[in-house]
Amino acid sequence: MSIVLINCSKNKEQINYVVFSGIVVNPIVDSLQLLNKNHKPIKTIYLSADNSFKDTLFIPNGYYFLGDWNTTKQLYLRHSFNLVAKIVYHEKEATLSFKGIGANENNYLYQKKEFDTNFINYRDYLSLNEEDFLKVSDSIYTTKTNFFKTYKNLDKDFNFCESFVLENDRVKLLNRYRQGRGSFIGNNDFQVSDNFSYNFNNSFLSNEKLLMHPNYLNYVGSFVGFKLYKNKYEWNNTLASFEIIDTEINNQKIKDELAYTTMKFAINRTKNLDEVYSKYMSIEKNEEYRNEIEETYLNLKKLSKGAISPTFELYDINDKLVRLKDLKGKLVYIDIWATWCIPCVQEMPALKELEKEFRNKEIYLVSICYGDTKERFRKMVKEKELGGLQLFSPDNDIPFFKEYILRGIPRFILIDKEGKIIDANAYKPSDPKLKELILEELN
Repeated sequence: MSIVLINCSKNKEQINYVVFSGIVVNPIVDSLQLLNKNHKPIKTIYLSADNSFKDTLFIPNGYYFLGDWNTTKQLYLRHSFNLVAKIVYHEKEATLSFKGIGANENNYLYQKKEFDTNFINYRDYLSLNEEDFLKVSDSIYTTKTNFFKTYKNLDKDFNFCESFVLENDRVKLLNRYRQGRGSFIGNNDFQVSDNFSYNFNNSFLSNEKLLMHPNYLNYVGSFVGFKLYKNKYEWNNTLASFEIIDTEINNQKIKDELAYTTMKFAINRTKNLDEVYSKYMSIEKNEEYRNEIEETYLNLKKLSKGAISPTFELYDINDKLVRLKDLKGKLVYIDIWATWCIPCVQEMPALKELEKEFRNKEIYLVSICYGDTKERFRKMVKEKELGGLQLFSPDNDIPFFKEYILRGIPRFILIDKEGKIIDANAYKPSDPKLKELILEELN
């Protein structure tokens, strides 16, 4: 008798792609751009003659952005999703709705964005005393959590990430209050009480699954900022930040990502470039990141003291053209700022004091408004009675910003009477060392 063994188990084919289709109503473009979590384009999805589209996407699970060159919306895409989108343009803005597998996750992301606009008036929160603010922040957290719970049967990883986002939003709000309340009430010595809790959950520091979310590193960065604050370091102490990253974060991949984003922001702002660069390279293991930072480091070395400064041509608040080359013959101290930048606004009183002290001296105090609107720029200059040369940059990509490798504000630059760099990353107005340096150069 022979025995025949039959394998009844079926190997279920593993799906490693996303089917994404839909229709665009009133399109203003003939294609859509799919971007990764860092907003880098990875695929162009072209519309058919009837403005529909369909594509099979072989991409990793995670968060993406979809849109045209004017506006983008967040997506969550996972293998086996068969997602159908309806995109309706109203002038340049678009509304989205989804059906199919993956609709719950993406409808939540889109509707959450609209829902969250009810909670972004930070100046109103800064006007509250601490007790009332904490009550409001608790209420906002509860409201957002209840809204999230109305969406059922969500993907497990998505549910995990969005639960983290709810915590992250709460921590960001608490940190904004801690950082901004003093400036709002005109008390730079303001400190929150010992009862002011940041609710950091350290388990988030080691779970690299969260790296798929675009806001995760902001959250971990807030944790580092909190540690700096607790240890009485200034928020922009890069060496101390790297020390915290190195000792507090054990997951190497998370450490690599955070060290890289920290260095990208700090490399062109630090006063001790060589030391910061050396510390970063001792932490970072990602070869691609190491190579990029090394290239930036070598370019920054070209902006050393004595090099000819990059130049600009910008209009002032009275629409008069101001060129850096026309300012030769005096020192030039440049402040790059924005109305939405709290550290920038906090430096304004000190900058006004400098202007008064050096009004009849051989120095121009030049402020360049960056990444803002002309209306907000004009309003703040008028309200704060700002002096000096007040310039507005309508473009964030002007050569002056690019050549100075501008990646964050405020940024301060000091140039000598011949148009040569004294310090490409000068002291801030409130630092007594700036006044000492200016006096030294004037004499």
